[in-house]
Amino acid sequence: MANADKIVSLIKCHLDGDDERFRSIALQISAAEASAGHTVLARTITDLLKADKIKQFNVLRPTMRMLNSDVAEYLLEVDQPFRIADLVITDELKEKINRIIKEYIQRSKLREYNLENRRKVLLTGPSGTGKTMTASVIANELHLPLYVVRMEKIVTKFMGETSLKLSKVFDWMNQMRGVYLFDEFDAIGQRRGLDNEVGEMRRILNSFLQMMERDCSDSLILAATNDINILDKALFRRFDDVLEYTLPSDEEKIKVIRMATAAFPVEGDPRLLLPAMEGMSHAEICMICTDAIKEALLNDKLLTVSLLENTISKRSRIFQVI
Repeated sequence: MANADKIVSLIKCHLDGDDERFRSIALQISAAEASAGHTVLARTITDLLKADKIKQFNVLRPTMRMLNSDVAEYLLEVDQPFRIADLVITDELKEKINRIIKEYIQRSKLREYNLENRRKVLLTGPSGTGKTMTASVIANELHLPLYVVRMEKIVTKFMGETSLKLSKVFDWMNQMRGVYLFDEFDAIGQRRGLDNEVGEMRRILNSFLQMMERDCSDSLILAATNDINILDKALFRRFDDVLEYTLPSDEEKIKVIRMATAAFPVEGDPRLLLPAMEGMSHAEICMICTDAIKEALLNDKLLTVSLLENTISKRSRIFQVI
């Protein structure tokens, strides 16, 4: 069972209102219990922490009006209560995200000096490196709803229809303060002049540029792309900041593994897995850890470096076939 020092620290954190430290110690206790073979207790602790996080998120969020019928099919509201501590990214990138959050919280102070907070942000980098998760983090930290713009519902082949739908989304941003994520932004932001460009796509991009220029809502607009090089150059001056994501470094890979297996400590040195994880994203490593944990639980095995290595090998073979 948890030792006296950890119990005392847990109580102290609760009384001090230090939620982050409280969660950290609780996860340490969960990991220790799992290591001692008390997997049911370990899982109960992590489930309670997860449920409490969702409860806090729902309580702190502002009361939202229902999406009206004009925009309901174009927006997907997402509840993912991630925090800054959940992101495994560089200190520089984390500092940029914290700045966006801080400027938003103190936007009234900035406006007293005719300054605007950063609220139109471009996220770029390989798939699975934390772009969508960042949108969730910002929304959660600011207690705002997160809406993912459904590009498959927005973009159509009919002249003028896409621009009309985009206009409705931007109108809604003025009515409902929130974080709006344009994922797969390439669908409307491709550079004008590309060989596969058609006239309608050029008109869509022009419309989007105008809407971005005119927008003065209190909502945050995030656009995510895997390849910044195919975006139209005119877009960049419409964004207040650009966040560049990369595949995880060796240290970050180890951190991702430790976070993904917090309730099921790995037997052995995870660094032995680094050669096999070459070129993998954060999301891919998390999926590998999840698969390995499932196999360990279902077959009453320990979660070992060898088991993780076998899981990596299986996934690699599948992707080679694909």
